Amino acid sequence: MHGTDEDHIPHLKEDLIKNLRLDFFDDDEIEAVLRDLEYLDKRIRQKTLALCQTLSHASSSLVPKTLKRIKNASRFLTLREMDRWITQAFDTLDHQGVDHFLGFISRMDEESLWEFLMPKGLTLQEVAPVLETYVRGISGLALKLEPRAESYTDTATIYLPHFLNRYDERDRNFLLYKFIVVHKCAQISQGTLAPGPELLNTFIGDNWQPYPDIETFFRLFQEKDLAIDIYNILEAVRLEPFLEKELPGLMKEVPGLKKDFLKDRAPLSSLNGKSAFVESLYQFYLKGHTDEHASDTVRSVTERMSALGKEPSLHKSMEDLFSIYQTASSLEGSYHPRSHLLLLGVIKPEEVSLHLKEERRAHQKKLEGMITKLINMPSFEPQKTSSHKNIFTENMPDPAKEYLLIKGRVIELDHETKNIIEKRGGIPGGIIVNGSDIGGAGCPLTLNQLAEEEQVFEEVEGGILYDEWDYKRGGYKKSWCTLFEHTIHPVHEPFVELTLKRYSGYVNILRKKFELLKREPKIVRRQKEGDDIDIDATVEAFSDIRAGLSPNENFFTKYDRQERNFAVLFLLDMSGSTKGWVNEAEKASLVLMAEALEALGDRYAVYGFSGMTRNRCDYYCVKGFEDSYSDIVKKRISGITPKDYTRMGPPIRHSTRILKSVEARTKLFITLSDGKPEDYDTYKGNYGIEDTRKALMEAKQQGIHSFCITIDKEASSYLRYMYGEVNYIVIDDVKQLPNRITEIYRRLTT
Repeated sequence: MHGTDEDHIPHLKEDLIKNLRLDFFDDDEIEAVLRDLEYLDKRIRQKTLALCQTLSHASSSLVPKTLKRIKNASRFLTLREMDRWITQAFDTLDHQGVDHFLGFISRMDEESLWEFLMPKGLTLQEVAPVLETYVRGISGLALKLEPRAESYTDTATIYLPHFLNRYDERDRNFLLYKFIVVHKCAQISQGTLAPGPELLNTFIGDNWQPYPDIETFFRLFQEKDLAIDIYNILEAVRLEPFLEKELPGLMKEVPGLKKDFLKDRAPLSSLNGKSAFVESLYQFYLKGHTDEHASDTVRSVTERMSALGKEPSLHKSMEDLFSIYQTASSLEGSYHPRSHLLLLGVIKPEEVSLHLKEERRAHQKKLEGMITKLINMPSFEPQKTSSHKNIFTENMPDPAKEYLLIKGRVIELDHETKNIIEKRGGIPGGIIVNGSDIGGAGCPLTLNQLAEEEQVFEEVEGGILYDEWDYKRGGYKKSWCTLFEHTIHPVHEPFVELTLKRYSGYVNILRKKFELLKREPKIVRRQKEGDDIDIDATVEAFSDIRAGLSPNENFFTKYDRQERNFAVLFLLDMSGSTKGWVNEAEKASLVLMAEALEALGDRYAVYGFSGMTRNRCDYYCVKGFEDSYSDIVKKRISGITPKDYTRMGPPIRHSTRILKSVEARTKLFITLSDGKPEDYDTYKGNYGIEDTRKALMEAKQQGIHSFCITIDKEASSYLRYMYGEVNYIVIDDVKQLPNRITEIYRRLTT
């Protein structure tokens, strides 16, 4: 059923021929299409066939023209370059439609194909998956990477050159990509692109605005490009100490990059006053010192920059910009931005502003939804006894702030929330008061805190984009699926209590068994006796002997049962097919597993998944790694109910992202499912299985061990292919699932 890529060719060819016949292709025309396919090297044949098969569903008449274009391109590009060209064609078809696709494949001139040539260097397409993971790891930000001629960020996406060949060595080009990405992350996290409104308004002065942004700020300068470039350099100097502290290994390589880029800079004598001045600042950043022949003006400015590097401050950087800009603007000539330094890229205030405005609109829409729900919420009486202390009794109103009193609640008003309320003409049953007038009548919450406490607001905005593997084309569909995170609404039913009562005897035995597992063997080195030879200690001893020194005699390693270091994520199938006994058994399994892991001390998280089509992949939190096994978690377990379909790729990739952020020696990913991956759309059969398998392979590359527990009696036919020979188990009787799951976990972790 499953195998190499070539095994898929007959199925693709059969489907293509069927579609061609439906569009009245005669035998000779079909033979010509197949002949063109056979002309292509077998290493790109399947991807080409998959593209033609996809096109034939829209219009078979496009197939011969597409094959002709591919043949023409293959005469100019190598196989590796052709693979990239076909992948780009597929992505264009997926995301922009047939018209743009036809435009893309029609560009056969040398200049258009040049971007796919790979003489030396590195493409963004090759390294983007690694860089995206790297970005998440160092910053915690889920930033997208997209190709552009210049490198910059709008704070949601980092734009990078699609190809770097600055160096002959691929690893040096990768280092360059890494630094550019890191620099953009620092600009986002350290406020370069989004200084707070209070800071911005201190410089804007009389033109005060409620929502100022960096574009508003740069309107203060007559020569905007001049101000932006000076600011970019100043911020690079300010951010460098931060990067050296956070990423010392990477930053040790940066002086070498700077030295290489310095060689390419234009001589100052070839530039006019303003351009020469800015270029001297670029070169100061690259060299770290001022030339002996530098003017007093330049020397004075670079002294300011040195001081900024020693005592980094965003306020000081913006303050210095005004002073340095004044100096630069007094010089002769108009300013024309020269070759920007690739290491720093550019700053595009209008792009940042556009994204922040979109973000603010989405946030305001969410606030409006919260306010509407707040009006319809039942009245609340704050608990007054210390034994019931909760979020409502932990802090007191600030006399300097304004609050909304409504239905027994005290809601803290920020500027946006107050604006929305005023535009609505107030809220029925609510009054706005100063904090000084509240006294001890209640304790304040923000709307976000209220949403979290009451568990009434479902996350519907945004979503996280994930690629999906298309085995037919042998590549990813970029940003194809949208995953939404939710928290399961707690249900006040005694499911956990009843389960513990039902399995009471087994639970006691379970706790004792798992108590015995608490001590995981740990290798202790340089011991006088032990289980194995310590190679490092032995080599060191030989070196000491040759040097005439007395060697250390501790040549062994031994296992010491000190501590376990596991993190496990359980992913629960919540598709509609789990309705009834399966759902009950899954929930009971989670209860017993939680009891066992609480006794054992292993860190664990529980999530569920379902959804319908690629545009709505739902991911439900029952218990995160940082959550305790509290009453609210137990009520969430009670609230687990069957939903829709089983698109497994996105939730597996999201689980991998979560596990990757957890520090643990051993990371386990355990799926509980009742059947094969399948969705409402074309995500079924081989397609769903291949994408799921690819997602599991991605997890394995991140050092995550995956295992599947299923009750599908026919699962062996596909689970062996997806998970591997020994990484799954089929449980014939669903009623045995609660008893078996804890034993399976014990075996996996010993």
